[in-house]
Amino acid sequence: MKQLCLFINAMLITAVVFGQHGINNIYSAYGIGDVQLRDFNGYNGMGSLSAAMPSVITLNEANPASYGALPTSRLILELSLSGKSVTYTSQNNQFNGGDFGIRKGAIGFSLFKNWGTSFGLRRYSSVDYKTTGTRYLEGTTAQLASAIEGNGGLNQYFFSNGVRIKKHLNLGLSVTYLSGSVNRLETVSTNNAATLKVDENKYYGQFVFNTGFQYQFKTGKLNWIAGGSYQPQRTLNTIEDHAVKDASGNTLVQDNEITGTFKYPAIWSAGLTAYNDAWRVGADYISQDWTKVKYSGNGFQTTTASNFSVGVSHSKPKRTVWGYVDGPTLSVGFNMDKSYLVLDGNQVTSYAGTMGITLPSANRFYHYNAALKIGQRGSKVYPLVKETFVELNLNFNLATIMYVGGRKYD
Repeated sequence: MKQLCLFINAMLITAVVFGQHGINNIYSAYGIGDVQLRDFNGYNGMGSLSAAMPSVITLNEANPASYGALPTSRLILELSLSGKSVTYTSQNNQFNGGDFGIRKGAIGFSLFKNWGTSFGLRRYSSVDYKTTGTRYLEGTTAQLASAIEGNGGLNQYFFSNGVRIKKHLNLGLSVTYLSGSVNRLETVSTNNAATLKVDENKYYGQFVFNTGFQYQFKTGKLNWIAGGSYQPQRTLNTIEDHAVKDASGNTLVQDNEITGTFKYPAIWSAGLTAYNDAWRVGADYISQDWTKVKYSGNGFQTTTASNFSVGVSHSKPKRTVWGYVDGPTLSVGFNMDKSYLVLDGNQVTSYAGTMGITLPSANRFYHYNAALKIGQRGSKVYPLVKETFVELNLNFNLATIMYVGGRKYD
């Protein structure tokens, strides 16, 4: 109970931590920001595999069918943190940035055999960028200094269930509420030192549903899991407001709120995992076709986004007073992500390698995971920016046995 109270307190401050920023991600200036298609959990070291990975010692929200594998009468408390250091390189400049914060807080439990439930909060997209340049005053040739800063992003509040049917098939459904804001502040300075600030804020909110399956089978000494998920296209409701302020923050012009919509395309995934007592090998693929919603703007177009991951892990069981339990698990992986963004004919692409270690407690109820992700995104070809990044992911999984059933008497 003490651990549960501490964990709930941590989840209550998660939303506040999500609001912090400090990394200049220019690619987050479009749409709802930089979307994280993969989950934050104990599989980060394996390239963040998700489609065919079960929720046994970690909670896999990317495929709700995974919760059908939760051990009966088990309560799991999970907290994921991530820190990132990035070097940005353009044709003429190079600078650094970084941030650290909570990415996910979740509680999973199984009250009934073959039925698992999870709920929590995770960071779904992030917006954080700064740009400087010049713009022309309309009707004249006068140039004005312009600085644009963006922040915000969407959070995902989820309630998910997974059910095992017979011995081989798991089905899952996740009900998610996506909400948050994308904020843009432009500061324009004139030659006579006068300053104007144009403040634009766009709020998003809508329920989103994600379905999934996982099928288990065996060939020889190998066990297999084939899995997939599908999140249908949704129309997010939006509210947009604009204001023009002076240097002191006084509002000069205030527009009425404008209600609208934003079409968010469907997402599907598929994967396959093979495992035995010591080894686990898997690969999966995630796709999102933005061409179907025809989203584009000034200087950019959109295309089909794709994310491919492959990973392997090794764990040597060891004997304890509680019997045979998992020993330390080592994992490595590779991830390739092709963004939905196309800038001046160049699709934004990233490549990254991952490595991680999972350390279980002596009674196998607690698992502590640390994973390192090293890679690069984009290129130095204008208007793209090359990002070279190192990301550290920490995942804490605390589990206990729940009291189930009525009071028993001798």
